[in-house]
Amino acid sequence: MASDTTQCCPPQTKPSKPNVPHPPAESTGYELKGRYEAVGSYDKVYTVGPEGAKHALVVVYDIFGFWETTLRGQDILATNLGTTKIYVPDVFRGHPFPKDRDGDKDELKKFFGGTAKLDDRLPEVVEFAKGLKNEFETVSLMGYCWGGKLALMALASDKVFCCGAVVHPAMIAGEDGDDLSVPLGFYPSMDEPKDVVRRIHEAMQGKPFREKCGYHLYDTVHHGWAAARADLKDPENKKQYEDVYRRLGEYFACAKSK
Repeated sequence: MASDTTQCCPPQTKPSKPNVPHPPAESTGYELKGRYEAVGSYDKVYTVGPEGAKHALVVVYDIFGFWETTLRGQDILATNLGTTKIYVPDVFRGHPFPKDRDGDKDELKKFFGGTAKLDDRLPEVVEFAKGLKNEFETVSLMGYCWGGKLALMALASDKVFCCGAVVHPAMIAGEDGDDLSVPLGFYPSMDEPKDVVRRIHEAMQGKPFREKCGYHLYDTVHHGWAAARADLKDPENKKQYEDVYRRLGEYFACAKSK
């Protein structure tokens, strides 16, 4: 069954409030290690990682855009990888989904039909990555939530990326794993549909590059635990937040190698 791309974050399996996603994180005053700069066609790109790196990782954020907990994760990942430069382009061009409209299905539908229209944003991200290939030996891709769906589409339709990963992806469908052309790191939460997760995982295992793929089901944390919806005051969320960035570092270190 195809996914409904007019919807996004699934409600919590174990909700604090019925039928709504976990709320976005509040700022903690964390000081970012990277910087914003203009790169390619984007006026604002968060970058972190060493100069002279041979591998670039393009990261597509969730519907809330440049969120503190999302970018903090990139700082951790850059440290874990060491030899990778991370790029988080502002694919929404300064217009992320407003926090105060979270859960409003009508507003989400408008957002996915315009600013976050996958068919429009996907080619822009691919072109951005092509530009990076002029500077780096390899380029990979990672996405969260809405960005996870975009990443799955890119990894099935284009050979720009050497590998990719998705963390608590939204709007996933069983066939999302069928046409993968490169290794995938797949890290769903307890809230993604279990039958769809199972089917994508099975498709990964049938690929010739299956040994380079990564998979872990985070069945103790909610959708969004590694990005804008992270609750780092919660001990289990913090534990699994740190764990997924460790796993991502290990996965990309292996999968990006030729």
